[in-house]
Amino acid sequence: MEELAAIAREVDLLEKVQSQLAAVSSRNDEQRRHDLIELRRALSAQIAAVGKVADPVFAAHGDDEMLRIYRAKFSKMRSAAALHQADWPAVLLGERPEEYRASALGVREANRDFVAWVRTALKALKG
Repeated sequence: MEELAAIAREVDLLEKVQSQLAAVSSRNDEQRRHDLIELRRALSAQIAAVGKVADPVFAAHGDDEMLRIYRAKFSKMRSAAALHQADWPAVLLGERPEEYRASALGVREANRDFVAWVRTALKALKG
C-alpha cells in the first residue's frame, strides 16, 4: 500500500529533523541560533507533512481506537514543539541552557513516542 510507504517516509524525515535539532542545540557557536531557527521551521513543516499523509490513512484504515491514539500522540507531539518554540523564542536561545535542554527533551520524547507508535501501527495496517 503506497499510502503506508508515504507515511513511513515522512516519519523518517521527521525523525531526521528532530535529530538535527538535537545536534544543533548542543552546540555553542555563533551559527547555532540561525540553524535552530531554520530547523524549527523545518520541524513545523515536517509535522504538517506527516499529518497530511497520515490523517486520511488512519481515518480510513484504522479502527476507532487506533485513530484516537494516533490523534492523541500527533497532537501531543505538535503541541510539545509549539509550546517549546513559544517558550524559547530566538532571542532567548542560549539563555538558561538547562531549562532549554529540559524543554527540548520533552519535544524529543514526544517525537520519539509518536514515531515509534506510527511504525508499530503501520505494521498492523499492513497486516
